Amino acid sequence: MDEIVPSSVEELAAALGDCGSARRSVELGGNFTKRAMGGEIDPADVTLSTRRLTRVVAYEPKDLTISVEAGLPFRELTEILGANGQMLPLDPPFFDRATIGGVVATNSSGPRRRRYGTARDMVIGMKACTLAGKIVQSGGMVVKNVTGLDMAKLMIGSFGTLAAMASLNFKIFPRPAEAGTFVFSCDSLEKALDLRREILVGVLQPIAIDLMNAEAVRDIAPGLPPKVSLILEVGGNRATVKRSENEFHELAKKQAGVDLGSFGPDEAAQLWRSIRNLTPAKLAANSSAAVIRVSGVPTRMGEIFAAALGGGSTRPLVVRAGAAVGYIYCPDIEEARDCVIDARSRGLSAIVEYAPVGEKRQVEQWAEPGPELQIMRRIKESLDPDFLLNRGRLFNRI
Repeated sequence: MDEIVPSSVEELAAALGDCGSARRSVELGGNFTKRAMGGEIDPADVTLSTRRLTRVVAYEPKDLTISVEAGLPFRELTEILGANGQMLPLDPPFFDRATIGGVVATNSSGPRRRRYGTARDMVIGMKACTLAGKIVQSGGMVVKNVTGLDMAKLMIGSFGTLAAMASLNFKIFPRPAEAGTFVFSCDSLEKALDLRREILVGVLQPIAIDLMNAEAVRDIAPGLPPKVSLILEVGGNRATVKRSENEFHELAKKQAGVDLGSFGPDEAAQLWRSIRNLTPAKLAANSSAAVIRVSGVPTRMGEIFAAALGGGSTRPLVVRAGAAVGYIYCPDIEEARDCVIDARSRGLSAIVEYAPVGEKRQVEQWAEPGPELQIMRRIKESLDPDFLLNRGRLFNRI
C-alpha cells in the first residue's frame, strides 16, 4: 500500500485528484488514532494522511475565531488558545495525538458538550479537497456567516467518506475566570437522578455534568468512593462558583446516603483528564475491548444504566447526563453484541462506537437508520461516485 503525506492543501487536492482519476481506493486520516472507531475500512490502494498540514491559517483572539489546517494536533491547538485564555471545548478522547480534522470527522466530544455543544456548534467554515482534485470552500471566518455552511455540516461526522478536510474555521470561547469541580457520591441511582434533575432546573447551570456507575468510578478515580457518582464542573466568576458550591452542599444535606466532595485545580484537571481519556485507556489496556454508545431521552436514564448490566458483572458506564448519551465499556465483541441487543430491546439507540479492527463486522454496529441512509448514499455518490474514499468507515454502511 502506498502512503501519501501532503505538505500543503494544494498537494492534498492534487493527490486526491490523481487517486480519483486512477480509481485508486484511499484510506484517509490524520494520525489514525481512532481506527477502532467506526466501521471496518475496506482494503485500500493508498493511505493518505493530513498530519503535515499543521499551520494556523488565521487567528483573531478579539473576534473569538481561529482557522487551522486539519493535521494540527488537538493538543497543540489547545495550547495556542490557552496562551490567550481561550479554548475550543470539545474535550475529545485521544486528546494527545488526535488531529483537529480527525476530531471533527468523527464528531468527537466530551463532558463540556453540556454547555458548549459539539463540533456542529463550533465549526463556522471549512476548506475541503475532493476526489475530483478540487478545493471547496464552505462558510467563512464570521460567526454569523451561514453561506455554504451546510457543506461543512455534511463533513462533520462523515468519517472522511466524502472528502478530505484541509482547514477548519472555529468560533472559540473564553476560559471561565474561575472553575470548580464537585462530586456527589450516592448510594443509589435514584438519588443521583434526583440530584441531576434539581441541578438542571436551577438558575446556575454546570459546564459539565457526568453520571457514572461505581465500576467507572473505580477506573477513573480510584480515590473516590466506588458509588454511583454525579461529577460536575461549574464556571464563571468567583461569586458564581461559590454560590454553586453552597447550593450543592444544601442539596447533599437534604438526602441521606449522599456525600459531596470538591477538588482543587490540579486534582480537578486530573479528574477530567481521566474521564476524557477513559476510552483510549480501556482500548490500550485490552485489545479486545469495545465501546457501546447508548442514547435515549433524559427520562429513560435508568434504562441506560440497566443496559450496562450483563455478562455476570456490571460494565463500566459514563453518561453525559445533560444529553442522556452513555458509553458502556465491554471486554470483548461478544459481550458488546449482547449489550447492543439488550439496549435496542429497551428502545434505546445503540451504536458500537469502538471495536477491535478485524472484528467489527461480527456485530451490527449501526442499526438501519431508515430513509435517511439513502440520502446519505446519494451524497456519497455525488462526491465519490466510485466509492473510493474510506469505504466502510461509516459504521459499515458507507
